[in-house]
Parts: sequence; C-alpha cells; structure tokens
Amino acid sequence: MKTVNYLAIFAASAVLALSGCSKEDVEEAKTAVGSAAETVAEKTGEAVDAAGDMAESAVDATGDALEEAGDMAADAVDSTSEMAADASDAMEDAAAEAADAAEDAADEVGDAAEEAGDEMKEAMGQG
Repeated sequence: MKTVNYLAIFAASAVLALSGCSKEDVEEAKTAVGSAAETVAEKTGEAVDAAGDMAESAVDATGDALEEAGDMAADAVDSTSEMAADASDAMEDAAAEAADAAEDAADEVGDAAEEAGDEMKEAMGQG
C-alpha cells in the first residue's frame, strides 16, 4: 500500500514537473511511471500468491495435526480398553483362585472335623 502511495506522489510530481518539459521528457516520464506501476503490480501479485501459499500450508498443517491428534486419541482409547480388559481378567482369575482356596480350606476343615469326631468316638470306646 505504501508503494502505491509513493507511486501516486511520484506521478503527481512528474505531471507538475513535466508541464515545462519537452515531449521526449514527458514520454520518458510516462514510461518510467508505467514501468513502476507494472513492477508494483507484479510484486503485489507475488505477495498475494505467497500469502495464499502460506495460508494453504497452514490449513494443511492444521489438518495433519488434527488427524494425528485423532489417531493418538483412538490409540489411547484402545490401550485403555485393553488395560481394563486385562485388569478384569486378572480380577476374575484372582476371584477364582480365592474361591478354590476357600473350597480347599473348607474341605480340610471338614476332613479334620470328621477325623476329630472319629478319634473322639474311639477314645470314648464307641468306635
């Protein structure tokens, strides 16, 4: 934008200065102003293109980052589900082992009680 303002000031100055110049000087000034205008237009176009490319790259990078974040979240959910399943299996195994141990202990207590009863009968002369 500054360049356009400078160009306008230059053109206005050139018109004022050229009012007393020869036809060749006027043509030369027109050519210089036209060349400057073309250069400004080219640079402006290049800047707009570069800004568009940068915006496109930013959008692509944002999309990639969001996709990666989604993948990471899915992996975390999968890992959490697997850990929960493993913990559940471990708890089931521990409960089954505890039940088996309790059953074994009950059988041993029953056997010991039966044996003690037999010994009492024998000691009392009933056996």
